[in-house]
Parts: sequence; C-alpha cells; structure tokens
Amino acid sequence: MAEKKKNPTPTTVEKLLGACNRAPGEQCLQFKSWTDADGNPVVFRIRELSYDKVRELQEMNTGKDLPAAIITAGVVEPNLRDERLQQACGAATPYEVVRKMLRAGELEDLQAAIEKLSGYRGSTLQIFADIEKN
Repeated sequence: MAEKKKNPTPTTVEKLLGACNRAPGEQCLQFKSWTDADGNPVVFRIRELSYDKVRELQEMNTGKDLPAAIITAGVVEPNLRDERLQQACGAATPYEVVRKMLRAGELEDLQAAIEKLSGYRGSTLQIFADIEKN
C-alpha cells in the first residue's frame, strides 16, 4: 500500500483550520488617575467582542447607550453588574455605572481599547504582495 506524501507547504485552508477555535483576546488596562485606598493601581481586564456580539449591541443600543453597552460587554473585571458597585455609584443599571464611574475621556479610551482588541479602529490587514495584472 502506497503512503500518501504530506504536502510540505500547508495550504491556506490547512493553516486556518484552527482559527475558529481560538480564544478571545484579553488585556489588562490601568487608568492613570485610578488607585485604591492604599494607592495601588486599579486594573481593568477587558476582552475582545465577537462580530455577532458587536452587531447585537448596535441593534439593541442606539445613541448614547452604545459606548456603555460596549464597555459593559467588554469589561471582565471589575464586574460592572455587581450590585455593590451600582449602589456605590447611585446607579440602577450597569450602563449607568459606566457613565457615572468613568470620566468622559476614560469612557472613550476604554471603549476604543475594547474595539481595538476586537479588530476595529485600526488596520487588521497587511499587504503581503502586490499582484501584477497582465
């Protein structure tokens, strides 16, 4: 029985076979002006949002709530849905926590960081080679 020879150079499809199973990216961020009572930095952990999640947020939240929706979905830690945090901020919803807890610039920076991690707000492509047309 003849053995199949393996292709030494995998095809593009073969290279992408595991791409659908990759874990969402995460990052830790620190606001320059945020520290706890002991002076230690407060760290936010964010995760990338899938295309479907971003579209769902866009459909459900129009106008002023979209940035808060993106932040609420993208922030892993601190838990913006924690009732103690909501009470401390005098907020009834996680979206209100975001709007009351963060300064305007912090809100925009955090939203931008989540969007960048999710593949928005920057080029995700690199030109590999120019294709000559005959």
